[in-house]
Amino acid sequence: MVAGLFAGILLAHLVALIPHSMLLRTEYIFYDAFSKHASEINEDHPEDILIVDIDENSLSKYGPYNEWTRDMHAQVVQKLEEGGAASISFDILFKNADFGNRNAIRAQQMLYALYPEKEWRYDFDKIRQAYDYDSVLVRTIADNPNVIVCGTFSSRTDYKHQSQWMPLSTNIRARDVAAKPTFHLEQVTNLENVESKDLLDNVFPELSHAAKNFGVVNATPDEDGVLRKMRLLYRFPNAEIWPRDSSQIYPTISLVTVMHLFKTHPDSVQIKMGEYIDLGKPFGIYRDSLGTLRTTYPQITYPMIRQVFKNKASLLTRPNHKDSIPDSLQEITPQIQAYKDTNGNISIMTNEGDFDMDDEELTDFDKESIQTFARELKDLPKGKTLWLSATLDFHYNVKKKRWLSNYSILSADVLDSLFAADTNAIHALKTGEEMRFGKRKRIPIDEHGDFLITFKSAYNIPPNQRAFQHISYYDVAEGRIPKESFQGKIFILGSAAPAMFDFYAAPHEDHFPAVITQATIVDNILNDDYMREAFPNPILFLITAIVAITIGLFASQYVALLFLIVLFLFDIFTAYNFFSHGFYIGCTTYIIEGVLAFLGSFLVRFYFESRDKNFLDKSFKQYISDDLIDEMLTNEKEPELGGEKKYLSAFFTDIQSFSTFSEQIGDPKKLVDLLNDYLTAMTDIIKDQNQGTLDKYEGDAIIAFFGAPTPIERQRRHALMSAISMQRMQEHLRENWKRHKNHKNRDLPKDVSFPESVYHMHTRVGINSGEILVGNMGSETRKNYTIMGDAVNLASRLESIGKQYGTYILVSEETLTGTNDPQDKTDYRNEFITRPIDRLKVVGKSEAVQIYEVLGLKSEPNAGQLNLLVSLWAKAQQLYYAQKWDEAIDSFEESKLLEPHLQIKDPGARPTPSEVFIKRCKEYKQNPPVAAGEIWDGIYSATSK
Repeated sequence: MVAGLFAGILLAHLVALIPHSMLLRTEYIFYDAFSKHASEINEDHPEDILIVDIDENSLSKYGPYNEWTRDMHAQVVQKLEEGGAASISFDILFKNADFGNRNAIRAQQMLYALYPEKEWRYDFDKIRQAYDYDSVLVRTIADNPNVIVCGTFSSRTDYKHQSQWMPLSTNIRARDVAAKPTFHLEQVTNLENVESKDLLDNVFPELSHAAKNFGVVNATPDEDGVLRKMRLLYRFPNAEIWPRDSSQIYPTISLVTVMHLFKTHPDSVQIKMGEYIDLGKPFGIYRDSLGTLRTTYPQITYPMIRQVFKNKASLLTRPNHKDSIPDSLQEITPQIQAYKDTNGNISIMTNEGDFDMDDEELTDFDKESIQTFARELKDLPKGKTLWLSATLDFHYNVKKKRWLSNYSILSADVLDSLFAADTNAIHALKTGEEMRFGKRKRIPIDEHGDFLITFKSAYNIPPNQRAFQHISYYDVAEGRIPKESFQGKIFILGSAAPAMFDFYAAPHEDHFPAVITQATIVDNILNDDYMREAFPNPILFLITAIVAITIGLFASQYVALLFLIVLFLFDIFTAYNFFSHGFYIGCTTYIIEGVLAFLGSFLVRFYFESRDKNFLDKSFKQYISDDLIDEMLTNEKEPELGGEKKYLSAFFTDIQSFSTFSEQIGDPKKLVDLLNDYLTAMTDIIKDQNQGTLDKYEGDAIIAFFGAPTPIERQRRHALMSAISMQRMQEHLRENWKRHKNHKNRDLPKDVSFPESVYHMHTRVGINSGEILVGNMGSETRKNYTIMGDAVNLASRLESIGKQYGTYILVSEETLTGTNDPQDKTDYRNEFITRPIDRLKVVGKSEAVQIYEVLGLKSEPNAGQLNLLVSLWAKAQQLYYAQKWDEAIDSFEESKLLEPHLQIKDPGARPTPSEVFIKRCKEYKQNPPVAAGEIWDGIYSATSK
C-alpha cells in the first residue's frame, strides 16, 4: 500500500514534465467545448454594439467588392455620423490610394481616341477629380471625429524584394501614418515581451492622418489554427531592422475603440505585461472651454446624467413585481434633435412633436439640453441637424438583480460611483477640470499582451439569436434604416459574407467572421466580461490526486473505472463552473494527472496481486493469435456476421469493350500495368477525393458505395462528383498513354505502345441511392464489408444498360432528387446538367424507374452547349412520348449534332442517346408501342441486363 501511494504521488507529478505546448493543446479540447456550450446558451444581446456588414445583399446590389469605389464607405460614415454614432470602427483595410489617377488616365486615353483634335491633357485634373473617390473618403473621415480606421503589421517575408518592404519598416513610415493613439515605451513594464513588428502596412497615410483614431487588426491564432486570444499591443519599428530608431507601442482597433469611448488620453494608460492594461475610470464629466459641463462618452449629455440623478431612488429600488423585463422599464430621457432650416430658423424635434426654441410647451429637460448646445446651435449650418439628447432607459435584470442601461458605459459600478458623488463638486468643476467615475478599467493580458476573448453566440445561427445585430452596408448607405436608431451606438464596419473570406476558426465555431471578433472584444471590455487563465488550480489538483490514488489502491477493476469516470466528470463540472464565472482553471491537466496517479498506485497493486494471472495470460497467448485475443479483449466478443440497413449510394463502373482490347494488347504484363494505372487513378477519386468506400474489384469493374461505414454529408453529390471526375481522369489517362508520358509504372519501357482501342477507352458508370444492407458478410471464417439489396442491383443494371443508350453516367431519379434521403433533400439537378433518358423497366422488376444521364456541372465552361443539348432533347422526348414519330426523329436529329460522344467527335464511343431514340422511333413508327387510341405510358422494358 505504501509503495502504491508513493508510486501514485510520483506519477501524478509527471504531468509537470509534459511540454507546456502539448498540454495546452489538450486543454484546448475542453476550452473549445466549454466555449461552444456557452455560446449555445448565450443570452447576451448588446444593444449598443452593431455590425455594419458588407453582406451578400450589399454585394448583390453593388457588385463585387473589388469594384466598389471608396465614396461608398464615405456615404456609410456620413449616414452613421448624421445618426449620432458614438464610434465608427473600420475592420476594413485601405492599403493604398491613387486619388483617381489610374481611371483618369484611362478616361483621357479614351477621349483622345474619340476626339483626337482636342488637347485633353489640360483637362486631366478635372477628369481625375471626377474619379477621386479616395479624397471623398479622406474628407468625410476628417470631418467626423468618431471614426477609427485600421491597418495591419506585416512581415518583411510577405514581400519578395527588400525595395518593396523597406519603406514600410521605418520611422518615416510611422510619421507618415501618424497613428493615434500610441503609447510610449516608458508606459510598459517588461517591454521585451511586447512583440515587435516589421512593417506598418495596409493603410495609406492620407487616410490615417485624416482619422482621429487608428488601430491595427492583426490576429494570431493558436498553434492549432483557432483564434482564442487577441494580442492588444505591438511595437514598431522593429529594433532588429532599425536598432537606432525609437519605437512606440501600437494598440489594436478594439482597444482604440474603447479608449475613444472613454476619452482616455494615451499618456494616462498603464501597461503591466502579464497583468493588465489600465485605462483608468471609464466615465467622466468635465467642464469645457466655454464653461459647459460635458461627459466623455459621445452622445451622452450632462443633462441626461442629471436626469439619472433625479431617478436615483427608483434606480436603486428593486421592482415590487416579478414580471418580465419589458414590464420593468424606466425611460429616463428621450431623443431630442434640432434642425436649422434654410431661413436660419431652428426647430426642436422631440417625441411630443416639433417646437420652436422658445415654445412654452418645451419641458425643463428640453430647455436645459438646448442651453447645453447653445454655441453649437448658433454655429449649426442651414439645412443641418444636431442631436441634443439620446434615448436613455434602464431595464431590470432579474439574474443580476440590477437596473441595467441601454448604454454599456453606464454599468453598475459607474452608476454606483455617480450616485455616491457630490453633485455640488461636479458643478464646482473649473474649466478644463474633470471628474471620473466607475472602477478602474483594467483589461487582463498575459505576458505577451494577449487578451483571452469571451465569445458570445455563434454566427451561423438564426439572425435573431446572434449576440450582435447585423445591419446591411447597403441599407445604411441608401438610408433605408432610420438614422435616429444609430444614436449613441458603437458600430464595427466589416464583412461576414463568405465571399469576403474574412473568417477565423474560433473555439465555438469553425468559420467565425473577424468583424464580430472585434465587436466581442469591445463588449468584453465595456462589460468587464473577462476570461482569465488560472491553471492548474492547486486545490483541484490535490483533490484529484488523492481520489485517484485511493481508487487505484482499493477499487476493483470495473468499480475503479466507474469511480474514475465520476472523478473526471467532477473535474469537468468544476472546470466549467469556473469557466462560466470567467476563469479557465484547466481540465485536461487534472484528467492526465488523475490517470497517472491512478496508474501509479494501481500498477503497483496489480504487480503484487496479479503475477499468476499475468503468467497464465502469457501462456494463453502461446496458443492463440495475438490479434484474436486483443480483439476479444477489446470488444469482449467475437466478430459476428450481419449488417444493417442504411440509406447509401451504390456505385458501379465498367470499361466498355474491355475484353476486346485486352485481347488486342496480348501481353499480360502490359495489360496489368494498364489496368493498375486505371484502377489506381479511379480508386483515388472515389476514396480520397469523395470519401467513398471501395467494395471490390471485379476484373476491370469497380464496385463502391457512399455513406458507410462513416456517414458523410451530401453522399449523393459525392457519388455524382466521383462519376464526373472519373470521366475527366479517363481523358487524362488516354492522353498519357498516347504520349507514353507520366506513366505510373517506372519499369515500363519507353517504347511501349497500346492498340488504338486503348486510346479510345470509355467507362460506364451506374449510380443508385436507397435503403441498402451494409456490413460484415460472409462465412464464419472469412468476412467482407460489403453491400447488397435491390438498390444495389439497380445500380448494377444502370451501369450495364448504359451501353444500350450510349451513356457513360446513368443514374436513377432518386440519386438526383433524394426523395427518400433522410439527411439531404437537395435536388442535384440544379447543380448538374442532366437529361431524362427513359422510363425504364429493368429485367426482373415490375415497376419502371426514371433514369437520367449526367452530362456535367452547370459551372463548367461548356455548360452552354450541354444546356442547349438538354433543351433540344426535352423537345424531342416530348414529341416521342406524344408518339409523333416523324417530328421526334427530326428533333433527335437536331440534338444528335450536339451529342458530346458522337462518334465523329469521340472515336470508340457507342451510338449516342439521340441515335438510339431515332432508331427506336423508326421501329415504333412501323410497330407502335400501343394500339391506336390507347394511352401509352412511355415505359420501355429492357430485354437484357
